[in-house]
Amino acid sequence: MTQKTERLVNLTVALLEARRPMTFAELKQRTGFYEQSDVESARRMFERDKDDLRRLGVPVEVVDVAFGEDLGYRVERRAYELPDVDLTAEEVAALALAVHLTGGEGDRLALTKLVARAPDPIPVEEQPAVRVEIAADPVDAVADAVVTRTALAFSYRAADGAVSRRTVDPYAIAQRRGSWYLVARDHDRDAQRAFRLDRMQGRPTTVGPAKAFESLKDLDLASAVSGPELATIDVDLAVDGTARWAVESRGGVQTGASVDGRPVLRVPGLDPTRDLPWLLGLWPGAKVVAPDAVARSVADGLQAVIAAHRDPVDQEVDR
Repeated sequence: MTQKTERLVNLTVALLEARRPMTFAELKQRTGFYEQSDVESARRMFERDKDDLRRLGVPVEVVDVAFGEDLGYRVERRAYELPDVDLTAEEVAALALAVHLTGGEGDRLALTKLVARAPDPIPVEEQPAVRVEIAADPVDAVADAVVTRTALAFSYRAADGAVSRRTVDPYAIAQRRGSWYLVARDHDRDAQRAFRLDRMQGRPTTVGPAKAFESLKDLDLASAVSGPELATIDVDLAVDGTARWAVESRGGVQTGASVDGRPVLRVPGLDPTRDLPWLLGLWPGAKVVAPDAVARSVADGLQAVIAAHRDPVDQEVDR
């Protein structure tokens, strides 16, 4: 546990257990933190921690303390604790099915306690026969060929959408930006290439005997899957509470400006092409305000998503 995490946890516990609002001096004594010799520095650290707790959903209240000039702080337990879990019959059925497929005996006991609160409970023991098809991990399709040094053949969809047949000597598997890549020598091009596994069409098949080629001793996987270096830019986003954590986790820093009542955070070092899906995923909690080119790209991307999910009947009417 990091020091900051420990500090936030102890501060939360102290505020929850207090029978009355606690002053800053009392919180220092209770938690053992904020003991810097510089009083102002300690106070600023406490204020940052208080704001962090609020961003995490802890309802820290500031109140006047009777017969004193200091402010008091508290967390009302009723506002902090989650409400009782009340499940519908459909929700109980879904949980029961999940436990039936993946849970253990202890999980079944916990489910029974939840079911007892449902307005229309169903017996946990009455479970239908269930069969779930699980797709094979794309890494599994090529891992054996890498280990046994066996050539692979597969259909591959390039970034431009063109599909071609490839035969390769698979050297290694690497992950970058959440995607898996096969680093291999392409037979037709007689050159090393990196292939994204999710662009393979169907399951690859082995070609020829094992130990058909030698593994590369000096293979640089980072360079093999990095792709060309592209210029990055800083992007300003008007953010509300639903997206602020995601933006701050990417290095977003508040600029002091605001748009439509939402603070503007600047995220440095974004790739306008590769990071476009991330920007689209922030909507509607974040809006790009600068640069204009990125704002237009996000707007066009959102329009494309909306068009792709419209009902065909509605599209026909529009024509």
